[in-house]
Amino acid sequence: MSPRARRIVIGAVVLFLIVTIGGRIGVTLYTETLWFRELGYGGVYWTRLGATALMRLLAMLAGGVIVFANLWWVARGIGPVHVRRRYGNLEIAEQIPRRLVLVGVVLVSLLAGWWLAEVVFDSAASLHAYVWSRRPAWGVSDPLFGHDLSFYVFSLPLLRNALDFLLLLALWTTLLVAIGYVLMGVIRWEANRVLVHQGPLLHLASLGAALLLLGGAAWWLGRYDLLMQGSGIGGALGYTDVHARLPGRTAVLALSVLAAWGVMRGARRRSWLPPAFAVGVLAVGTVAFGQALPALLQKLRVEPNELSREAPYIRWNIDFTRQAYGLDDIRRESYRYAAAGAESAPSAAILDGLPRWDPEPLQAVYNQNQTTRGYYTFPSVDFDRYGPPGAQEQVAIAVREFTVAGLSEGARTWQTLHLNPQFVRGLGAVVTPAAGARATGEPVMWLGNLPVQRASDAPAELRLDNPSIFFGESMGDRVDYIVVQPGGDSVFAGQPGRDYPSGVSLGSPLRLLSFVWRFGEQNLLFSGELDEDSRIVFRRRLADRVRALAPFIMWDSDPLPVVHDGRIVWMVDGYTATGRYPLSRPLATESGSGLRYLRASIKATMDAVTGSTALYIVDDSDPLAEAYRRIFPSLLRPIVEMPEGLRRHLRYPPLYLNAQAAILEEYHIDDVGTFYAGQEVWEISKALGPGGQLTASHPSFVRVPLPPADEPEFLLMLPFIARERQNMTALIIARNDPPHYGELVLLELPVADQVPGPSQVQSAVEQDPIVSQTLTLWRREGSNVDLGQLRVVPTGTGFLYMQPLFLSAQSNPIPELRRIIVSDGRSVSMQPTLAEAVAGLGGAPAARTETPAIAAEEEPADVLPMEALELLDRAERRLRQGDWAGFGADLRELRLLLESWENP
Repeated sequence: MSPRARRIVIGAVVLFLIVTIGGRIGVTLYTETLWFRELGYGGVYWTRLGATALMRLLAMLAGGVIVFANLWWVARGIGPVHVRRRYGNLEIAEQIPRRLVLVGVVLVSLLAGWWLAEVVFDSAASLHAYVWSRRPAWGVSDPLFGHDLSFYVFSLPLLRNALDFLLLLALWTTLLVAIGYVLMGVIRWEANRVLVHQGPLLHLASLGAALLLLGGAAWWLGRYDLLMQGSGIGGALGYTDVHARLPGRTAVLALSVLAAWGVMRGARRRSWLPPAFAVGVLAVGTVAFGQALPALLQKLRVEPNELSREAPYIRWNIDFTRQAYGLDDIRRESYRYAAAGAESAPSAAILDGLPRWDPEPLQAVYNQNQTTRGYYTFPSVDFDRYGPPGAQEQVAIAVREFTVAGLSEGARTWQTLHLNPQFVRGLGAVVTPAAGARATGEPVMWLGNLPVQRASDAPAELRLDNPSIFFGESMGDRVDYIVVQPGGDSVFAGQPGRDYPSGVSLGSPLRLLSFVWRFGEQNLLFSGELDEDSRIVFRRRLADRVRALAPFIMWDSDPLPVVHDGRIVWMVDGYTATGRYPLSRPLATESGSGLRYLRASIKATMDAVTGSTALYIVDDSDPLAEAYRRIFPSLLRPIVEMPEGLRRHLRYPPLYLNAQAAILEEYHIDDVGTFYAGQEVWEISKALGPGGQLTASHPSFVRVPLPPADEPEFLLMLPFIARERQNMTALIIARNDPPHYGELVLLELPVADQVPGPSQVQSAVEQDPIVSQTLTLWRREGSNVDLGQLRVVPTGTGFLYMQPLFLSAQSNPIPELRRIIVSDGRSVSMQPTLAEAVAGLGGAPAARTETPAIAAEEEPADVLPMEALELLDRAERRLRQGDWAGFGADLRELRLLLESWENP
């Protein structure tokens, strides 16, 4: 190949790479700009992009200048650069023009600076630097150094990133300089040793000294990390950290300065002895001050008197951990417990407000009876409340979403999945009163069916004028975009952005080609159904949408659908979190690990029809949320700007309460000595799961009075038990209704009361003769018996334990609510209704009547015929009365009846 052809090929390859890589970047930037602008947050995107670009540019320039200065020193210090060519026995030395050397040095410097900036300052680190520039004061100082906590959360990570960048820059520069000197021949292997000229030796020695100084500075900066990763009790800061490791880090910094001086002195004298001695002292000092001396102090001074030495630091750990997880202002109350009696009997408000249904059986019922078509599904079921203030009722709500899995393989065409309005959206929702059930065991439907119907006595706010679901929990799975065409179908009739998604217009060839490239979909280019009014809609899954808007927020995976203003509006919980909060215990959640600070400060709302999204700050006392608000004022709004109808549906996040409960297991203890001894430690309560295994309980929503009040409110509860025992020790309660949203109440039980925990009550249920015989009978007759979540609610001076029982036929697994099991901690009762079950414990007020269905009831396919259930009820009553003869006669009659059905 001729030189000209070779240059053409190389140029074509370079041009292809530039177009491919640069085109992909350009298309992404352009389409992202259009998406953010369509949502009304174009400024948010450019702020984030600008912060990243500015940090990387500054880092690239700083790194490039330093690399250039060093490489140019290498090039100019050795005079003209020659290239030797050999032609047979003839060798020719050809001088390279200095301008070409300069161009090469500039290119290498820029590439090195760009690479270093990319490695250290990613988008998250760049945004953090911008946050640092707008940081608020935390208002709390650490007790060791006296720094405001904003130093640890905002400044320290930036300092660490800067040091990492300088260390990597120094290392990379040293490597490039060494390679340059080797190529120039001033560093070479000769006479079985390395020969280095004096100039290059001093140059490399100065770079080595810089590395030692930067390493010492990084080691010294690690003194602040001791407040996050100490060696005291539970991994917190301890006596040894303060009195050995902390001064040891300062000593290592001094040794680093000595080592740097030794390296420079050795280079001037051309002797290896000073640097070897200085670096050796540094290595020994690092081990001594970092490991040996702290271990010795721990063994001789701390362990013999550990509690007295560690007590101040345990106190710090308790106080700062509570602050970090929002537990410092929790209301703690001692609950006066009475096992039984009139005062502990549940009120009518409790009976009316306790939910009988669990999400899992309801989801199974909805997916069997309410999907209507195979391509619809209900991804989850959530609890909320509806109705006028003071008369709200708890409901279960689920949204009917589209799923690709419900379509046959032949129907999954590009046109079906991306253009057909019938298949690009979900449709409607189902709402069930959580405390209601039909006599047949089916849930009552306040909202359901297709077309959507609303029961006559359902709350007025439960209306769906526009039931379309274009955005949801699972919308977008395997369908990354859709195209809406206004005017082409009744689904898209009305006003864009109000009656259907507005999307990004495809009205120009540039936009169309950009999205063709982005999604790799040529059908967009050749489809004859697209016109200038067509709009492309993407990021239809809630998680993708909120993370694209605010990746600096940790988002919950369990959004709540709310019926508001005639449509579904999603509400998603967002958390501000950091692992840099000093003196706090680390925590792992399903959304993140290594956290030392967590607040549920953000709520996002998203219209399921249009996709319009808004973010609100719920906790304005959170400094992290305030810092983000200062940067993105148009994105994060005060909660008072949320529509009042949506504010009535604010829920305390179960994930957050679960995290706080995990901390309270130990950090409810206020006495340092008790904390040190590990006494009175709690656990989140456990319940019997499938196979009889104990599993941790999860928070449950109920609408009952909070003692000593009489009026019910929407509460989130989670019980505690004693560690390595099963008796209940406390109940943490989160309030949800305004104006008390976010308030925490901890009802603590006296240890001497020995209140039964959930698993103990479940064991008592399984051992109860009536319950156990009934369950055995049902299971033997081919039915699936599922015990629902055990709920524990305070009744004044006692507790009511309630657990629903669901039956389903193995051939038709649709759960039906057949029994309610209750206990007061001493006795057990199982009856068809909650009121009857509580009456079996000693009497209770009558509960309200059941809610009527939407339409006339159809004849249900019962799991067991009503005749058999009547015989079983009669047998239970006779057993309870001590009529053993009658009990045996009823059982024999029931057996004969079942045998006749088995062998007709």
